[in-house]
Amino acid sequence: MRILGLMGKNKKYYGLSITVFVGLALLLFIQVNYIIRAARLEERNFNHRVVMALKDSRDEIANRLCSDMDKFLCGNDCSNAQRKSKEVDSIVNAQLEIYSLPLNYTFVVTDTLLEPNTSSLWGPKCYQQSLNGLLEREGIKLRLQFPDRNRFLLAQMSGLFIMSILIILFLVIAFVILLRINKREQVLMIHMREFVNNMLHEFQTPLANIRLAANLIIKKKNNESKTEDYAQVVLNEYERMQNHVEDILQLSSESNNEFKLNEVDIKSTLNQLVDSFTYRIQEKHGQIITKFNAQHHQVDTYNGRLTLAFSNLLDNAIKYSKGKPLIEIETLEIKGNLQVKIKDNGVGIAKKELPYIFNQYYRVGTGDLHDVKGFGLGLTFVKKVIEEHNGRITVESEEGKGTCFTILLPLK
Repeated sequence: MRILGLMGKNKKYYGLSITVFVGLALLLFIQVNYIIRAARLEERNFNHRVVMALKDSRDEIANRLCSDMDKFLCGNDCSNAQRKSKEVDSIVNAQLEIYSLPLNYTFVVTDTLLEPNTSSLWGPKCYQQSLNGLLEREGIKLRLQFPDRNRFLLAQMSGLFIMSILIILFLVIAFVILLRINKREQVLMIHMREFVNNMLHEFQTPLANIRLAANLIIKKKNNESKTEDYAQVVLNEYERMQNHVEDILQLSSESNNEFKLNEVDIKSTLNQLVDSFTYRIQEKHGQIITKFNAQHHQVDTYNGRLTLAFSNLLDNAIKYSKGKPLIEIETLEIKGNLQVKIKDNGVGIAKKELPYIFNQYYRVGTGDLHDVKGFGLGLTFVKKVIEEHNGRITVESEEGKGTCFTILLPLK
């Protein structure tokens, strides 16, 4: 029921995720629009100050107007042209400083027509002030340009600009993370649904067999040989259910930091496991070959959980064999680590499925091996155990040729 509840919650999370995505997209649009409006406002403020500085420059020129200044501004021959040019430059510079516009600029006094300014936000701008009414000639203008205008505008709004960029980046990253979380939740929901279906099937079968065997025991209570056989069926199905329960509990167990580390001999552990699987191997006319090439096999383990991990790998090697299983166990000592390889000649794993075999609830397709059952928890548990021992597990496999698991554990 808890899993079904989680599946229901995932649907709610999916709807919530869509709402959040729309909200983030809207916020992103608002933020970008806010930056553009702020930039335009800053530009209008800049343009206004330049226009005011040029008007005041015109008034100052009017106060200093003389015959030489009139000739210079009208483009006529003037013996003091260089000095008058510096004087106009001084007037313009002083007015720009008054209006807090300490930029490099170029100016020219001309009567040529000016092409319309571009309407783009950061396009080139040319400012001009008519000198009509001051001079003998009409159409004379003082024209001003700022090469560093855009850089100055960006500097003026740098704080707001940087903060806005950071907000936009945050929104984009949050959007991507939520997308990935939603996708992962969808995949997990699919695997959980498969897990529920497998679990129901796995528990229904032994329960039906136990019920059948119990009824037969009642009916054949006077037949001791039959009763013993039926009782053995009950025990076998009990063990089967118990194994499934252990698989689930192993995965859901808490962190094992609370347990004490115990030194174990992996060689002895593997030998004991080989002995325990001997009967199953013999039933399939197979064999397990051991090659203990490492000089040391002592590692620290939490409460014997490494034994469960190795047992799971050996169990899979037997279950996923088509004919006579041939399992090889090899140990090597590599730079202070114990390497354990468990290789089989089973059905193998497709390349496209290899990246997902350690995922929770994921089950590899078994083709025509319909008798292979499980919850998709075994390899997840194995990886969890290996990693909590500061180890590493990798897998190599080829369809139809078998699989090799390589485990690396730090030696004692």
